[in-house]
Amino acid sequence: MKVTKTLFIVLAFSVLGSITTFYAQETREITLNVDTKNPNPVTTSYFTTDPNTSVLDNSSPEAFTILANVGDNILWRGTSSTDPNAAVKIKLIKYSRGPRIFSRNDIPGEGTVQATIIRGGQDTYKYEIHFTIGGPGPVYKIDPKIKVGE
Repeated sequence: MKVTKTLFIVLAFSVLGSITTFYAQETREITLNVDTKNPNPVTTSYFTTDPNTSVLDNSSPEAFTILANVGDNILWRGTSSTDPNAAVKIKLIKYSRGPRIFSRNDIPGEGTVQATIIRGGQDTYKYEIHFTIGGPGPVYKIDPKIKVGE
């Protein structure tokens, strides 16, 4: 009897371990590359991602769309494409339209911002990235998208 019960427990944990490994969350890193020497840096900004993130559209900063899944952690960071000493700080990720995939509409940050996708939807999630260059000063924004898969 004890052998059967022990075998059942080992089998149950093995199956559960396989399921959590199969559906493990990924971290999707999105880097906003900003031309910090341009007076209007939004017009010359572009996005890059980590190698494991699928980009659906990269034709412009506003059209930029990644594919992610429920449970994925999204990490936004900024960098200067023209001056390694200029700090690009992500200050806020703000809901714009589409399904509300994060737990809040406004996700604040101080340089980088991180959030986990808690639900999906059929439409794309449109959001604004608010960022600054250097210290206090003007706040710029770009509005890319995330498509949540099944």
